[in-house]
Amino acid sequence: LGVVDIQEKCSDTPLQTMLRTQNVQVGDTFQESSGKGMIEVVEIKGIWEEDEKSDGNGTECIVRIRSDVSVEEYLNECGSVPIPPYLGRNAEEIDQEAYNNSYAAKAGSVAAPTAGLHFTPPLLNEIGSENCSYLSLHVGAGTFKPVMVEDARDHEMHSEQFSVHVKEVKNIIKALKGGKPIISVGTTSSRTLESLYWCGVKRLRGLDKSSELCLGQLEWVPLRVGEGSHVSRTAALEALVKDLNDSDILHGKTSLMICPPLYSFKVVDHLVTNFHAPDSTLMLLVSAFLKDAEGRKIPKIYEDAQENGYRFLSYGDVCMFSKPGN
Repeated sequence: LGVVDIQEKCSDTPLQTMLRTQNVQVGDTFQESSGKGMIEVVEIKGIWEEDEKSDGNGTECIVRIRSDVSVEEYLNECGSVPIPPYLGRNAEEIDQEAYNNSYAAKAGSVAAPTAGLHFTPPLLNEIGSENCSYLSLHVGAGTFKPVMVEDARDHEMHSEQFSVHVKEVKNIIKALKGGKPIISVGTTSSRTLESLYWCGVKRLRGLDKSSELCLGQLEWVPLRVGEGSHVSRTAALEALVKDLNDSDILHGKTSLMICPPLYSFKVVDHLVTNFHAPDSTLMLLVSAFLKDAEGRKIPKIYEDAQENGYRFLSYGDVCMFSKPGN
């Protein structure tokens, strides 16, 4: 859902969707299968390209649901858990719990941050609450959109909402000052942490004084020039929480594009993540993290994983990468 407020009324809320057909026009309507409301296409964004294993191409469009209930209520009643299409089955009751993090707090994502699926309550207790910080990023439909352009910089990243309590940011700052490494669970958490850094750089450079944080797709490129090249991660994060109370919450949205060879991670030292599809922005993020611009490390890692029987993608196994030099 990305940047959608799911408490808003359906009829007032345009939704970004992917319809698994290419024969779509503005004004087309679809009847929800249980008869709970008509869904109208209000804008066509273009073809949504996917491989055949994911049911092939569809149409990226904006729709509006003709219903007076909230988006959350409508989806809870009429929707199903958005398990990946390559599983080749419909969502089952067990997916309600299995395809979600044990520490999930608020609804708003179109997909589970799957690296977190491995962190069960007993494991989190073993790690200890003093060693954990939590943040939220509402995954949008763009997570499912493959990179189909030759130059990854031409791929349009969809904006996604994030939020984090000031107390959690201060805990991260305390950990950094104490010399502790930052281990990020999942690409979504990593993207949020890196976005917070660049939002802090903007704040330090006097480029953003609003309460709502915002970062564009390639906005980090000019931010790293000049003064921005010397900003420490603690300084950037401290700029965001200055004069704020522990109970305050930082809200924002990010379209940050992380890909090799130029992006250098600022906050994350170690990355816990699943094995990703080769044409995804998630794979680009991992490649950037490992500084694998030439594409030599990732194929070797994935070949070794296959040979040793590791499972890939959302319900698959997890691995941990360390940033080169750590």
